[in-house]
Amino acid sequence: MSNTDQIAYWNGQAGEKWVRHAERLDALLEPFANEILETVSLIEGEHVLDVGCGAGALTLKAAFCVGDKQGAVGVDVSQPLLSLAERRASERAAPASFEKADAASYRSERPVDALISRFGVMFFDDPVAAFANLRNSLRPEGRMTFACWQSLSENAWARAPLEAALPLLPEPPAQPPPGAPGPFAFADKDHVASILTDAGWKGVAIHPWLGRVTLPGDSVSDAAQFMMELGPVARLVSEAGADLSQVEDALTGTLATHTDQNGRITMPAAAWIVSATAS
Repeated sequence: MSNTDQIAYWNGQAGEKWVRHAERLDALLEPFANEILETVSLIEGEHVLDVGCGAGALTLKAAFCVGDKQGAVGVDVSQPLLSLAERRASERAAPASFEKADAASYRSERPVDALISRFGVMFFDDPVAAFANLRNSLRPEGRMTFACWQSLSENAWARAPLEAALPLLPEPPAQPPPGAPGPFAFADKDHVASILTDAGWKGVAIHPWLGRVTLPGDSVSDAAQFMMELGPVARLVSEAGADLSQVEDALTGTLATHTDQNGRITMPAAAWIVSATAS
């Protein structure tokens, strides 16, 4: 999906869906937000930029870390999500602001001390150019930390629902080429390191995050409905014209095998925590 298509997508129904489920999504991804902040080690008084900030959960956490001297700025292409982020910041009196912009061409008005992102940097048409542009917003020796997904095969939370749906699709979906913009574009850590080095970053370090995530929902049925609307399988079955009730039944059966003692669905997940320094 091109940058233009991404912008249209996130300002349409996709953005509205993420707004409706923002609290549940933030809970799902909170372990990664915490890992990013622990790794980047923000200092009070710093200026922070959150790329692909969505509804602002990571931005707000960062803002409270650095205080109101310079605060945190979140950048995203989705107006529905940014509007929610602004409301959240106002309600919590957080030193955070938000701008609608494409990070591939965005330039901060003030030097940035730290750039962070929670799964917001895997969608650039030209990632080398985008990361070179982002580097230009940082002060010398400014640092960057972001989370990106490892391969689909390592992320059962995303893979299992797709495997449940595939037999019910009229035909198998076309596989995107390796590195194509999308959630798993940065699965190959050597590819990520090469992008950042070519973009002028130094001191690239990539560490694995391996653990389990808890899907939103208090029951198997609730979790299946959530994945049908927002998970990786949601868009696939919609575009393929599959029988949604059959897919949901299959998905419910798959998720039922991952129920914990509290009736919640927990599944393996794998991400990279990537750090680098501006030259």
